[in-house]
Formats: sequence, structure tokens, C-alpha cells
Amino acid sequence: MITSRDSRSLPPPGQATVLATGLGFTEGPIVLDGNTLAVASVNRGTVYRLGLDGGDPEPLIDCGGGPNGLALGTGGEIHIAQNGATAMPSRSSVPAVPSIQTLAGDRLTSPSDHRVDAPSDCVTGPDGLLWFTDPADHVMEGPGKPGRVRTWDPASGRIETRLHGLMFPNGIAFGADPAELYVAETSARVVRRYQATATGATADGWCAEIPRGHPDGIAVDAEGWLWVAGSRGNNIMAFDRSGRLREDIDLGEGMFATSLCFAGPGLEHLVVTSPKRGSVLLLRPPHPGLPLPVWRPHLPGRTVPGQRRQPTGDRP
Repeated sequence: MITSRDSRSLPPPGQATVLATGLGFTEGPIVLDGNTLAVASVNRGTVYRLGLDGGDPEPLIDCGGGPNGLALGTGGEIHIAQNGATAMPSRSSVPAVPSIQTLAGDRLTSPSDHRVDAPSDCVTGPDGLLWFTDPADHVMEGPGKPGRVRTWDPASGRIETRLHGLMFPNGIAFGADPAELYVAETSARVVRRYQATATGATADGWCAEIPRGHPDGIAVDAEGWLWVAGSRGNNIMAFDRSGRLREDIDLGEGMFATSLCFAGPGLEHLVVTSPKRGSVLLLRPPHPGLPLPVWRPHLPGRTVPGQRRQPTGDRP
């Protein structure tokens, strides 16, 4: 989560469609089904639901504080990386502390109260755990306090630290290989890749250096390209498997892209959030998105980080 002091901007580029406006400081978009999204409004303490058809957004839950990243759980519930209004003041009257919140139906719980610093972004991993970034502060330039990547087990409630010493850890995503974990370090202006295991994660040497702006939310497409919201760079970028910059799309002055996700029946659309006018934008990327790695624990063939999905067929 990155805060913006400036909302002056030009209109979005011609290839972008404005899907919604007026939603406050938008962040953390996720796809609920092919054509339905959920988007967090950090300064309103609200999660909204909206469709790709451009219909009016509707509040899904007033969770209070500063909801930031969102992720679907293995049972269809929504997990919320709640920073507890540590990044900016909240207009919500609902009290909330830094935590992981869970919305199941219309029931909101906060099972991780007081055991985290300021959760920023989250994703359900192929192990069924919620992986989330937990920065110690929101300093973008200069020295800051190092943050962590943690996991939360919805079954046991256990929280474990998987990575530490990261400078403003922010966006987080898994790649096509279930062991590949990408983490954006906002103040260091890099996205690094790690090999995740049952006990932690180790950097594998892959690194995308951000030429302008600071990396915020991230997502991976079906070709293995990593898409990055550039925040202060007013842009979104894509890096290929080798780490080469392949796309750098300028969204216009002051657009301050905070996060992104793929949506649509074939994940053919790229959804981008921007606090300018509380906007949600829609673009058509060159490749569809990579389906998020959600496997239900009770299903046969469930994989965990470090294991590859086995091919189907008649092979022994």
C-alpha cells in the first residue's frame, strides 16, 4: 500500500476503459468470478463489488480501518490484508487493528489481531496458506524499517514469518510453477523471485528493477510475464521470464497505479486500480492472466510449494 499526496492527472490512455470512479483510494482488486470483481477502498474502510459490465459498484462490507490487499480463500471466502489505518486516516467508524480479516458470507472475523504490523497485500498459495506482505512502515524513499512476508494458516490460525529484512514488502504473487513466489519491495524499487518451501523461501536470483516509479501490486500472466503497478511512476509495466522490461504503459500524470489483477471469463482483461477519482480501469493485455493458485485441501492431487502439479492421463 502506497499513499498519494497528489490527485492531479490527465485522462487515462486511449487503451484504458474507466470501469468505475468515486470509490476512494482504490487498491487490491481480485476477481470473484469471471465478470465480478472486489476492490478495496483504503481510506473508506470498505470493500466494493463491481462487474465488468460497468454497472454501479456496491459495498460488500464495511470492514473499517484500511483494507488493502484482497485474496480468495480455498472455500470462496475473501481474506483482507487490513493495515488498521496505519497508511492513511480512515473515514470508517468501524474500528479495526492491523490484522488479516476474513469475510465468509456476511460474517467478518479478524483471527490474527495484534500479531502483525500492517498487512499490505496477500495471495492464497498452492499450499492453502495465506501468504501476505507485512511492512513495518510505509517509507518509500530513504531508510525505513525492514518488513516481512508471513503466512497465516486458516485452519490452525498459526502465523509464521517466511522472509524478513525486506524494504517495504508490498505486492505478492505466485508464478506458474507453484514454488515461484514474487515479492515487490517498494522502497528498494525491485521485484524479486523466491523459491517457496514448506519452511520458508529463498531468493533464486531473478530480479526486476523498476526503471521509474515504485512497485506496488503485481500479477503474473499465462506467458509468465510479471505485471507491476508503478504507483508514483503513473504506469504499469510487464517483465518477461528473463526479467526484461517488455511493456511500460503510461496512465497519465497523477494516475498512481496501486494494484492490478486479471479478470474476465478467460482472464483476458487487466484491471488496474488508481486513487485518481477513486478509479478502476480496464485494459486489454497481450496475454491472458495466470489462474490464481487456489487448490482446496481436500481435493486429490493437491500440491504444495516445491511440488509440481502432476499431468493427467493414463501414464503410470
